[in-house]
Amino acid sequence: MRKQNGFTLIELLVVIAVIALLLAILMPALRRAKGQAQMAACAAQLRQFGLAWDQYASDNDGYNIEYAPASEWASGGFWFYQLGPYFSAKDFAKGQGDTRSGVLKIMRCPAANIWRNTYKDTSPLYGSHDSAWRWRSQTGTEGREEVHEGSYTLNGWMQNLSSGRISEYAESRVRNYYFKFDDARGDSPMISDGGWVDAWPDNPHVAETNQFLDLRGSGIPGAPYRMSPNQLTRILLERHGRGINILFKGTHVQRIALENVCQYKFHRYFTPVAELDLP
Repeated sequence: MRKQNGFTLIELLVVIAVIALLLAILMPALRRAKGQAQMAACAAQLRQFGLAWDQYASDNDGYNIEYAPASEWASGGFWFYQLGPYFSAKDFAKGQGDTRSGVLKIMRCPAANIWRNTYKDTSPLYGSHDSAWRWRSQTGTEGREEVHEGSYTLNGWMQNLSSGRISEYAESRVRNYYFKFDDARGDSPMISDGGWVDAWPDNPHVAETNQFLDLRGSGIPGAPYRMSPNQLTRILLERHGRGINILFKGTHVQRIALENVCQYKFHRYFTPVAELDLP
């Protein structure tokens, strides 16, 4: 009889088992490689913001970007709209368009997904370790609704707060912090990965018993899509492993482990701590 060529059942099972074993070995390595690539892309985007901020300060007598009250957010007052022209003046007009198109698409770290759910609340949506935050303006330019979305968080103390447009209460908190770009130290955090458009990290630091501290940003009990009122928790997210990228005043970007975030001075009266006790 003529012998038929082919695999036996045992041989097929052996091949499948070998493929499964190879996948089990390779998948973690591929995930790590993807994470490293996302972290590198995120760092490159933050570095662009640093260069833009440096140019802005040069054009404005050494001052930082201006503090913008909430009433101006929908008309281009967000900090990234102030820096936008320094990326591409030809393609950008302050307050027009949104962060999902054009040059400001770099507002979103590759490791943070855009919102795709059907959440209908009109209030802001905070981000998490793997999702962007979203602010939807109700009165966009020419009556259009605009989406302001990103995954980076401004160090709120790094703004020109001398413009006289802040409340008396706010002024009492921020007087004599960082009015000018040149006043900040070279290792002062400017922008980082985070879950909201800005944060005002201050003393005291995160308490060990803080029941709202969630390093994945899943939301506080009974209020998903909301973060703890502690401002520091807005940047304590496991975005790149157990760490975040931070843009420092010297325009360099570095991944910082979450436990070490508070070793840097967010403002001149900030008390650094070598290591946070985190869950």
